[in-house]
Amino acid sequence: MIRLREVRKAYANAGAFAVDGVDLDIDAGEFLVLLGESGCGKTTTLKMINRLIEPTSGRIEVDGQNTQTVDPVMLRRSIGYAFQGVGLFPHMTVGENVAVVPNLLGWLRRRTDERVDELLSLVNLEPNDYRERMPGELSGGQRQRVGLARALAAKPKIMLMDEPLGALDPLTRDALQDEYRNLHDRLSLTTVMVTHDMTEALLMADRIAVMLNGRIVQTGTPRDLLTDPHSDYVRSLMETPKRQADRLESLMNSIG
Repeated sequence: MIRLREVRKAYANAGAFAVDGVDLDIDAGEFLVLLGESGCGKTTTLKMINRLIEPTSGRIEVDGQNTQTVDPVMLRRSIGYAFQGVGLFPHMTVGENVAVVPNLLGWLRRRTDERVDELLSLVNLEPNDYRERMPGELSGGQRQRVGLARALAAKPKIMLMDEPLGALDPLTRDALQDEYRNLHDRLSLTTVMVTHDMTEALLMADRIAVMLNGRIVQTGTPRDLLTDPHSDYVRSLMETPKRQADRLESLMNSIG
């Protein structure tokens, strides 16, 4: 579904590549997480898939087609994109926000309205209650749900997610993690998500690509990374959720 070959990105006046020779294959229907500390190149890698950032060199294919041969605007409209902060248009209603891409694609009004209601229901927002609300009337979790609905509006096969849940409170974040994973499976999406949260990556991903200094240093299932880290860096990442789980277990035992 998505293939990256020797992909590099250099920014002007930077001393090193932000992304340095990334090779990655993402299968149709897979949920892949790009994991790593801030500045490791994961967001740049994500944004090169839909050409929000242009690669300096290398080749990226989506559905077998070289993305450099595709109009970037049409490429972005065919790929769902959700990010931290959501970016809803404050002067538009919830329904109008969800309808942005279908309107740009020239869908008929009736088809668009039906799709808006379908998606609001899908993300657990009752259409009759939320369609005419303004973004400023919503909670953070509700805005994030609207952002997911908007990203899914044109029925994309691929979803790109850049720290989409990072600003939410723990309870809302936990609920939306479960909801999105269920949506991914139900809609047979291919999802690439960026996070620096190890627990989120382990709980949501089919496979994780760990990045460090612009390179992928290990790719594997959550179980692979937990049981067979290939470097001290990956081992240290995986020790964090283990250590937290051990501390929580110790706390629960002391209460019991």
